Amino acid sequence: MDRVTEVKRKGGVATVVFLSGAVVKVPSALYLERRVRPGDPMDPEAYRLFAAQRGYPHALEAAMKYLALRERSEKEVRDRLRRSCFDDSTIHRVIDALQGHHLLSDQRFARQWAQSRARKYGKSRIAQELRFKGVSGAEAQAALAQVSEEEEFSRALEQAQKLYRKFKGEQAKVTQALIRRGYGFSIAKKAARTAAEQSGD
Repeated sequence: MDRVTEVKRKGGVATVVFLSGAVVKVPSALYLERRVRPGDPMDPEAYRLFAAQRGYPHALEAAMKYLALRERSEKEVRDRLRRSCFDDSTIHRVIDALQGHHLLSDQRFARQWAQSRARKYGKSRIAQELRFKGVSGAEAQAALAQVSEEEEFSRALEQAQKLYRKFKGEQAKVTQALIRRGYGFSIAKKAARTAAEQSGD
């Protein structure tokens, strides 16, 4: 029988170190359910099995709290649960349950993210952000299709007017700044030119 030599708790994770050199990381909620202390006899595999068998309700609760703040992508939820050291089979069960009850949807997340970010950024920037969050290309494009060219130009113009004052009327710098924010070249250039015309320069 192995023996616990050290227990460290940080960031919602308990790290249990064994005499054999084995290390088992479990969510703090599971550790509190079955505490072990230095000197306790324990089989590392038995502790891993306990965490796998009892992890689901704790993982589901953690995911629900995470989703309560705002819509999330599937990747965001998976990554959050992995950081908390839930095992992959438990995470898979949680994702299935959330999707089955329509509480997790990449399509819905992408729509809301695109609408929110379109107030300040262009489509290419938003598409890049959605890819980073694990949203498929098709779902990202469908979400971005909701943002019309007229709406995107209107937002770009708002940014251009502020940038025009910041860069003291240098259209090239305004255009470059808009491109960095994800607007296409033609929209960025048109917005910079319109901002200059409206300023009377």
